[in-house]
Amino acid sequence: MDARLASFPGDVTDRFGFLVDEFGFAGLDVGEKGYVGFFSAPWTIWVVLEERNKTVDTFLKYDDGEQVLRAPMRRAMAKARVGNVGRVRDTAQTRVGMQKSLGTQAAALRLLVPALRARGRELIET
Repeated sequence: MDARLASFPGDVTDRFGFLVDEFGFAGLDVGEKGYVGFFSAPWTIWVVLEERNKTVDTFLKYDDGEQVLRAPMRRAMAKARVGNVGRVRDTAQTRVGMQKSLGTQAAALRLLVPALRARGRELIET
């Protein structure tokens, strides 16, 4: 098994654990290999390792029971005007590269979560 895939759940937990500790999300939902999710209604945050393209990315899902919306984290960052979207990495050629990308995504998400809670779905509506 690829070292990136084998270490992915632990690496995500190490970097995104603040979602549970600081923001009260339930986590660690490992749906399939390469997917790790955190949940706090109405939000679900999925961190996804795309093996074929050797990238890792973070996605947001908003589900209020009436409407379900999905968007990449970068789009919500741009709409919320938090963080520097250009500094968020997605490369995962190696485990070390993946860990660096996860670190930049986690740092960006830490800035974004308060905006998600304050402004809701407007940040991921197209």
